[in-house]
Amino acid sequence: MFDLEFYVWGVLPMIIGLLILLKSIQISFLRKTILNWIILAILLLSSLLAEYILAIITFTNAWPSYLPHLLLSFNLILLFVQILLKNKLKTQNTTSL
Repeated sequence: MFDLEFYVWGVLPMIIGLLILLKSIQISFLRKTILNWIILAILLLSSLLAEYILAIITFTNAWPSYLPHLLLSFNLILLFVQILLKNKLKTQNTTSL
C-alpha cells in the first residue's frame, strides 16, 4: 500500500496542522479579542497553504519541499503564543477580582 515515508512526511503533518487550527479556533471563540482573531486568520491562511502543498506533494508524487513543515512549525509557535495570551488574560482576570 503506502510506505512509512507517506505517513511520516505526508499524513502526520496534515493531521497536526488540522489539530493546531482547531485548537486556535477553540481559543479564539473562548477569548474573543482582536489579537486572537488576527492570529487565527494567520493560522488559517498558512495552514491552508501548508495543507495544499502537502496534498500536492503527497498525492501527486511531486518534488518534496520543506515549506509546509516550516509553515506548520510557525503555526505551532503562533499557537503557543495564543495559549500564553489566553493564560495571561485568565490570571489577570482572577487577580483583579
